Amino acid sequence: MEDSLKFHTCFGPNHVLVSVDVPALDLEHESSLELDVFPNECVFTAPPYHARIPIVQVAKSGKVYPDKIDYEKNVVTFRVELESGANEKHSSSNSFGYGFGRFYNGPLSLEAELKALPNPGQHSPTDRMDKLQQAEKNDFNDEHYGMDYIQFLIDKLGINLSSPPMFKALSEEQRYRIGVIVTEKQKPKDRFTSIEDPRLVLLGLLDILIAITYDRLTNNNELNEANSHTNIHRISATLSFFVEFDTAEAVVRSFYRRSCIYPLYRNKQISQLCVKHLIDCGKAADRRKEWIQHELLHAYDAFKTTDWSIMNHYYTKDYIRYVEHTFDDLLWEQTISEMEKILPDVHNSTLGFGEENVIQRFLKELITQDTDSDSTDSDDYESATEDSGKSSLSSSDATASEEKLPNENVLEKLMNLKLSG
Repeated sequence: MEDSLKFHTCFGPNHVLVSVDVPALDLEHESSLELDVFPNECVFTAPPYHARIPIVQVAKSGKVYPDKIDYEKNVVTFRVELESGANEKHSSSNSFGYGFGRFYNGPLSLEAELKALPNPGQHSPTDRMDKLQQAEKNDFNDEHYGMDYIQFLIDKLGINLSSPPMFKALSEEQRYRIGVIVTEKQKPKDRFTSIEDPRLVLLGLLDILIAITYDRLTNNNELNEANSHTNIHRISATLSFFVEFDTAEAVVRSFYRRSCIYPLYRNKQISQLCVKHLIDCGKAADRRKEWIQHELLHAYDAFKTTDWSIMNHYYTKDYIRYVEHTFDDLLWEQTISEMEKILPDVHNSTLGFGEENVIQRFLKELITQDTDSDSTDSDDYESATEDSGKSSLSSSDATASEEKLPNENVLEKLMNLKLSG
């Protein structure tokens, strides 16, 4: 795979040279090469590459910039200083596992503006969920939500909702890519079959798949290089805050909330369509696995050249391996059935942000504005009639005109609503 990074280390008396092979990068124009150094490992990220490089001695934490660049071979070498007198590997008792199946631990640096949880290893699963819910309360935008509600009534926000993303068979190229992902690094199959709680892993997969469904539905079934990666990672609580769900209902409620907070189009009707589409595709036993792999490759392509390429390493590729190695059809069918049963209740309940009051306020303001406009237009018309004593309109024409104006005013106001970013 193009994002599989090769590296090697060479230890000196007080330093270690870390060399990474990056054939897909144009080093002549790459200006953001750096290595994040932690006591026991170094983290290299330069989309589409991401690698966690273990250090058997204790290194000095911080950022390190290239010591040498071989432009001909596309190899970057970093010089990492070691802590003097510290030869034993340092371990932290406060590190929590995260990522697929909690396979990963240790430091992870993410930029806060990506609306995600940096360094999830420092937070327990319970703490991650608490931080997720607090972030959602802070990020809910009542104006955006209210405007989208009104606009959806007019033109469905310009989205073609009558044609949900259709199933597509995997191409030969996609099958090859899946084969490479499954075999790279030769992760043992028993690691996937011995997952402590398979249900947690499956619920995480469903959370990611619904976010992908939203992206494909609102982007006309195409990958949008400008916003697909943002849609998927922000809507999926699994990808944003590394949380874990214990019920199908929790997954659906989380999707409803986040799909009405973070993407451009925020409406519960869209959320409902996405869940229904996931359920329909999930029931098709003859093509279920292929559909899941197809969706995961959509996310893989969305992430691979962005700052979120690391999600392919912590989730996407492991889920592709999971589908190949240890997918449980019975558990999947049970969970999909649960989602179908609870969907009406989730759809008809509130998001928890007071959004029902927001809708009432927006509708009231629009009705009030239209009533005022109607009254003003009628007064002006009657006054003009009295002054002139004449009318170019017949009585029936005038009546039709007066009835038509308010509708036009409301339509014009609704169509001119601006969606906040």
